[in-house]
Amino acid sequence: MPSAPFDAGHFLRGLNLFRDAPEPTLARLAASARRVHLVRGDDLFHSGDVSEGLHVLTKGQIKVYARADNGQEKVIEVVSAPACIGGSLLLADVAGQGGVMRQVSHAAALTEAHLLLLPRAQLLAELQADPKLAVRLLAEVSGRFNRLVRDIEAVTLHTAAQRVVSYLLRTSPQAATSACTVSLPASKGTIASLLSVTPEHFSRILHDLQSRGLIAVNRREIVIPDVERLAGCV
Repeated sequence: MPSAPFDAGHFLRGLNLFRDAPEPTLARLAASARRVHLVRGDDLFHSGDVSEGLHVLTKGQIKVYARADNGQEKVIEVVSAPACIGGSLLLADVAGQGGVMRQVSHAAALTEAHLLLLPRAQLLAELQADPKLAVRLLAEVSGRFNRLVRDIEAVTLHTAAQRVVSYLLRTSPQAATSACTVSLPASKGTIASLLSVTPEHFSRILHDLQSRGLIAVNRREIVIPDVERLAGCV
């Protein structure tokens, strides 16, 4: 049986950003949306590119990263569907900062990825006409900003082992208090970059935790026998 055609408006309704948006708003955004398909390794955008609008990730994973002149990369975040990418630039537009809005980071597909590009002009018109939608976008961007601040705090104030343990704990199911399994959302190399450790150091930390009986590693699956014991180990 063929799968049902993708309904952009229905998908947007499922996102917190558009949860309470009026039907006419969703209909206009869905009609203006451009579908984007990336295979693993494809670039979504580069730092300095003019922002085209809001990217809505409907399937797959995108890494957002910085890249030095020597080619070295630092992963800033791993974005998994469903999610929005590019909200902060839209807020700057809404605030009337003027000028051309340009991307401040790079983004590329970690897996096959499907996205909707909501054009900047259409989305700005909707945001200016609906203050509640603008407030929801502000909340979305604020949440992302707070996560990045916590990541900076971890990098500057915590040891590498503490960062790895903290990441495993916040990636575990929220209700887990005893045993649980964590599925790493990306390769160990990508997670290592996200946590600002080398891949080799990341592997050594995982090996040490495993040797102490705190975790069991099977490729990207991390079994935590006792969440509270792991939380108190570093």
